[in-house]
Amino acid sequence: MIVFVPAYDLSTKANLTIAKLITTSDCITIFETKATRTELIAALSESNSFPLFAMSHGVREALKGQKGEIALSDKDANLLNKRTVYAFACHTAVQLGKAAADAGSIWWGYSDIISCAIDAPTVTEIFTQIFTFILDNFPTAMSPMQIQTMLETLRQMCEKAADQVDLIDFETEFYDIAEVQMTLLHIWDRLRIWIPGVEDPERHPYGSSPSLPWP
Repeated sequence: MIVFVPAYDLSTKANLTIAKLITTSDCITIFETKATRTELIAALSESNSFPLFAMSHGVREALKGQKGEIALSDKDANLLNKRTVYAFACHTAVQLGKAAADAGSIWWGYSDIISCAIDAPTVTEIFTQIFTFILDNFPTAMSPMQIQTMLETLRQMCEKAADQVDLIDFETEFYDIAEVQMTLLHIWDRLRIWIPGVEDPERHPYGSSPSLPWP
C-alpha cells in the first residue's frame, strides 16, 4: 500500500494525524514534505500495482500534494497502472476519477467539497476506526456488489460514530461537533467509485447528488 499525505495546513495536518495511526510497517509512506509529485510518481513506478491511499486536497482534475502543488492529474491516469486508488480529497471523483477508470483503474474519490477530519483527542479514535476500515477494505472491493456492501458498512459505521459524537458533545460540549458530524456524513455520502467500463460511478443508494454537475 502506498499512503500519500501532505501536511501544510490545518486540514492536511489533521489528515496526517489519522494516517500515522492507521499505517503499518509494510506501507510505503509519503508524508509531509515528501508528499510531492516527484515522490508519488516514483513510488507508482517502483511499486507495480500496490493500491494508493491518499488524504489531501483535490480539484476536479487533480490530487494535490505538499503546499497545494499538483501531485497527480487526469493526464497521469496511465501512470496508475490499473491500480485501485482511494483519495480522501474534494472533487477527485469527477474528472480525475473518470480518467483513472478509463485507463483501467478503480478510483474511490469524492463528488464535491468534503469536510476534513478533526485533529482532536476526543474524536481521533473515531476517525481512526473509520479510515482503518477504508484502508483495509477498498483494495478488494472491486465489483459493484462488493463496493455496495462496503459502502453500506461504511455508512453504518459513520452513523454509529455520529451518535458517539453526540454523546461526547453532551458530556463535554465539544466545540467542533458540527464539523465532525459533517465529515462523518461526507465520508460515505459523497463517496463515488469509478470502475472501468461504466458511464456513472457507484455510490450509496442514499448518497446525495453533487452540487457541481458531472462534465
